[in-house]
Amino acid sequence: MNIKGMNTNFRKNRMSNARIQQIVTLLYMHKEIVSSSGVHTKEAKVLHEVMDRAYKNKDYYKNNPMLKSTFDFLKMVVDSWFAHE
Repeated sequence: MNIKGMNTNFRKNRMSNARIQQIVTLLYMHKEIVSSSGVHTKEAKVLHEVMDRAYKNKDYYKNNPMLKSTFDFLKMVVDSWFAHE
């Protein structure tokens, strides 16, 4: 998995969490298996809305570096694999 701006240690640390690994695996499989551009575009829009919502109140978790870095990781994955339109 090559994602711009993500170094190997950051990726390994985030992927060591089983729940994050499951989410990323689901996103990867969706990216690889879904062949309908309409479905892919709609789901990309929803994923970006979810990430926007997570960052809307980022002050709530500014003192929690683990949560912040996890959100940053997921945002990198979504931005890389699901084009924002």
